[in-house]
Amino acid sequence: MYDRNEPKQNHRGQNMQRVAFTMHVKAGQQREYIRRHKAVWPEALEEMRQAGIHAMSIFMKANELFVYMEVEDYAQAVEMLAKSPDSVRWEEYMAPIMEDESGDVYDPENAFPEGLPEVFYWSAD
Repeated sequence: MYDRNEPKQNHRGQNMQRVAFTMHVKAGQQREYIRRHKAVWPEALEEMRQAGIHAMSIFMKANELFVYMEVEDYAQAVEMLAKSPDSVRWEEYMAPIMEDESGDVYDPENAFPEGLPEVFYWSAD
């Protein structure tokens, strides 16, 4: 089984952890989620960069989100972002339109859950 904590080289030759997880948008809030992500606050993006996140993609199917990122150290990034004022403010801003997997209230203090296990990776490089 893949060890998420073991860094892998990305296409730029940098050692990164590839992390993926799912999240959920409340029913009927998909357009609002997209609207907000077209205007992510620059200061929140800067805090992600400072936390060692080099790339992030979010995919949406109905109300399910699939988040993928390349990060230097996921555990360290999560810890840093939990203490970063603009990141905390962003998660609080997003909380009213989010829910957890069971449809319960979204906890912005746990915005970065345990990642999914990677079972396959291929690169032409």
